Amino acid sequence: MATTRFAFGPLGAEFPSTNFPQLTISHTTSRRPALAYDATTKETAHWTAIAPQGLTGTMTAIITYAMVSAVANGVAFDVAVEAITDNDATDTDAATSFDTDNTANETVPATAGYISQLSVTLTTQDSIAAGDYFRLSVARDPADAADTATGDCLVLAVELRDAA
Repeated sequence: MATTRFAFGPLGAEFPSTNFPQLTISHTTSRRPALAYDATTKETAHWTAIAPQGLTGTMTAIITYAMVSAVANGVAFDVAVEAITDNDATDTDAATSFDTDNTANETVPATAGYISQLSVTLTTQDSIAAGDYFRLSVARDPADAADTATGDCLVLAVELRDAA
């Protein structure tokens, strides 16, 4: 069976009412869109999709990012899944039901602007199943002791893979 993959870009991001990354352009000539996550405030963005047939196992989120200025220390991200099945009791007008955050961190590239891909294993994924309406939440977590890099972290893309 083939691996199921979703690719989410900055232009498709959805934002909560507060504490969200700025949608920006990372290069003035090539006009590369990015989400600028702050180094001091936990900021969150979401993406929405329908889980496809054949989705199985533990998923992994791959966050492709580059640092604006930091060339040392680390960055930490939290990723959560909200899955809503047909006839679930979740009132989408009044509540969210994200599962527990999955956290990962790594040392940032030694040169500002160089990309890295942080892999986050989703051990909690809200019992997502084929056909579910789901949202993926991605947040930089500056309160995490491993997030010591200064400056904005530019998220260029997020890929979601299943374990097939």
